[in-house]
Amino acid sequence: MSSTIDARPAAPAQAALFRRLRLQLFRNGLRVALENGRVRLVTMIATSAVVAAFTFAVSLYLFNQLRVNNIPFKGAIVEALFELLFFTLGTMLIFSTGIILYASLFTSPEARFLLCSPARADQIFATKFQAAVTFSSWGFVILGVPIFVAYGLMSGVPWYFYPLLPLYLLGYVILPGSVSAAGCLLLVRYMPRNRKQFFALVGLVVAAGLLFWGYRILVGFRRSLVSSGRELDDLIGQFDLLRSGFSPSHWMTRGVMAAARGDLTAALVPLAQVWSNGLLCFLGAAWVAGRVYRTAYDRLSAFGRDKKVYKTSPLDRLMEALVFYLDRRTRVLVVKDFRTFRRDPTQWAVLAIFGVLMLIGASNFRQYYSADLGIMDKYAISLMNLSGTAVLLCAGLSRFVFPLISLEGRKFWILGLTPVSRDQILWGKFAFAATGSLVVAEALILTSDALLGLPLEGLALHAAAVAVAALGLSALNVGLGAYLPTFRETDPSKIVVGFGGTVNMVTGLAFLVTVIGVMVVPFHVAQLAKGATAGAAKINPWVYAGIPVGLVLGAAAVVLPLRAGAKSLREMEF
Repeated sequence: MSSTIDARPAAPAQAALFRRLRLQLFRNGLRVALENGRVRLVTMIATSAVVAAFTFAVSLYLFNQLRVNNIPFKGAIVEALFELLFFTLGTMLIFSTGIILYASLFTSPEARFLLCSPARADQIFATKFQAAVTFSSWGFVILGVPIFVAYGLMSGVPWYFYPLLPLYLLGYVILPGSVSAAGCLLLVRYMPRNRKQFFALVGLVVAAGLLFWGYRILVGFRRSLVSSGRELDDLIGQFDLLRSGFSPSHWMTRGVMAAARGDLTAALVPLAQVWSNGLLCFLGAAWVAGRVYRTAYDRLSAFGRDKKVYKTSPLDRLMEALVFYLDRRTRVLVVKDFRTFRRDPTQWAVLAIFGVLMLIGASNFRQYYSADLGIMDKYAISLMNLSGTAVLLCAGLSRFVFPLISLEGRKFWILGLTPVSRDQILWGKFAFAATGSLVVAEALILTSDALLGLPLEGLALHAAAVAVAALGLSALNVGLGAYLPTFRETDPSKIVVGFGGTVNMVTGLAFLVTVIGVMVVPFHVAQLAKGATAGAAKINPWVYAGIPVGLVLGAAAVVLPLRAGAKSLREMEF
């Protein structure tokens, strides 16, 4: 006679245990932040407040443009814009939640520990899912709430519009997060062994989609040239797919617009629709996790047991060609850092997603100008694109470049055996960061500005500002990374949120605000004032006086941190 004993606690007991665990982790994190990380906490709050305030100010200006041009606040045009906004933010949530959840479920030591315990797979997934959705939706809330608050103030909505707004936003983030989580688990579980062929197939599908998208844009642009006054109908028709009754962005827009019009009953029905579908998708994702999570984790771990063949990829050769101005030994170090970067999907995936979404948005805004609607001003949108690219560049360099010296600490003896000096190592990391950030940032800004129809002087000014920002931020991250290293830590995310990483982030954001403020903002303010007076006012040449100031600041940001970092690195003993 034999019996099987299940040592795992019952599901309700495990659910209560994980709830207490999440609450305790929240309390511990808050206490540590208040006791030891006040600078970091204040920096995060201040940065979020600045971003929210900037979004609110730009939204007020854009909604004021509606009033100036006699566009109804609660008509089809604003509804189409909200459709696009919710669709874009939902798409960003799908990718960002999937990336964060992949790192939490498959690469973190905590997940490995929990999988070795009697904990149920769906309970582990639920804990990690809540954290991933919280992190990924933070930007969604910071960007979404100010836009709708500005809309409510300008359009005169009833009082219950404001308490319903967070309920809509919180319910909406669950739906794309659940879809992303289920897709992440299924992708890891059933991805073919030959990943090169799989990603090549995915690349072909994406390329075909981009070609189709480009064809649609070209056809729409040609149609607008001969539409004979049907521009408005063509513009609204661009959102037919998003206005489908099966689209969650349409549920959100329908509910928000109903609340703005004072129809409470019509506003509550889409709210229930959003929450019910979001919770249903979460239960489906938890069901998938309970069946495939452990198998997916084992399968992903087994990939590393095969014999790997290390060879140079075409991307490595391209990176080496971009830094042709360096000597051979330094180029090898640059390629080493680039290879580490391209092997980490959490780094380049966010950058690729942001770039695609920004180009899609710029192409759609171009249709507004061709329709002569006067809803969006191209100078305001281009300034938003520039600011967003600069902030993304600051965050990306802080996440990847700043920890490079710290991560080399325990293995620095290997670099000491190579025929390169410590100054060459530092300059190699600067060349890697500066070259990559220049290529990516300049490509994004120039392409989006060209789609927006910015004049040549605006393109040149943005290119100069991006070059100053990229070079200055690269030097700050490399120099401060060598001046304030953390050699005892092996997790780059913890290095970034430490004291040195916090100082680096604050310094980088202050540098960006100063450079963009003195080089770019006066030109845009002058252009907006000129547009408000129907072109009667002339642009004062003094708006360009900040350009040499920005160039001097950029030179100082390159020279001073690298000099201090090189001196500190030479004096270190490993």
